[in-house]
Amino acid sequence: MKLTLPLLILGFVLQGYAQMSISAGTGISNGVGTQKKSFGFNLGLELPRSSDLTFFVRASAFLPNQDSTTRYANMTANDVTTTPYTLSVPYNIKSHTFYVEGGTRSYMLNDYDNGFALYGGSVFGIGINTTSAKFSKFDYTKQYEWEGLYSLPNANPTKGSIYYLALGIQGGFKYTIPVRGTLFFDITGTYSVLNLANNSAGENSHTYSRLNFLFQLGYRRDLY
Repeated sequence: MKLTLPLLILGFVLQGYAQMSISAGTGISNGVGTQKKSFGFNLGLELPRSSDLTFFVRASAFLPNQDSTTRYANMTANDVTTTPYTLSVPYNIKSHTFYVEGGTRSYMLNDYDNGFALYGGSVFGIGINTTSAKFSKFDYTKQYEWEGLYSLPNANPTKGSIYYLALGIQGGFKYTIPVRGTLFFDITGTYSVLNLANNSAGENSHTYSRLNFLFQLGYRRDLY
């Protein structure tokens, strides 16, 4: 029932377009200053308003990226009779991102659905960057297994997220092969104008940056 209204609204919106396109591809996200690149996949929808102006929306999911820096957490025994009572356990930070962007594209040198063309436009995006701790099975001495016997203090969350809004610009090129479809490549630069972490773990992301570049490559199919 919760999905009925959004689907009806989407159906009415799409009825106003005689043509639309769906796309799929791969991409790389590079947060400036993070020294980490994340590989991901994207799905998109593009709706032409004229032969050289379109509206698009695209969702991208970037795979978990593990930080190479090893950190240590102090674990406390669940039973006061356990020896040793505290352990130092190594762990690494792992982060992944889900991002949705939309905006307009203006096509130059050729039309949206014809031959080679350049395109560009403005972008509005929302994203979630989730960070979690991946702990070693043993403590740093590799003598003691901690799972089930030790735990972190309640004040130390092991998973958290950053939610953010971003504005930016996009530029790229495409080549349409009659009947077969369109190949495209574009670069998007965005800046997070608003971000909110739900806890200290979310703030420790090693892949999130306020200034970010997305490199997307894919295939687009026009539907009439």
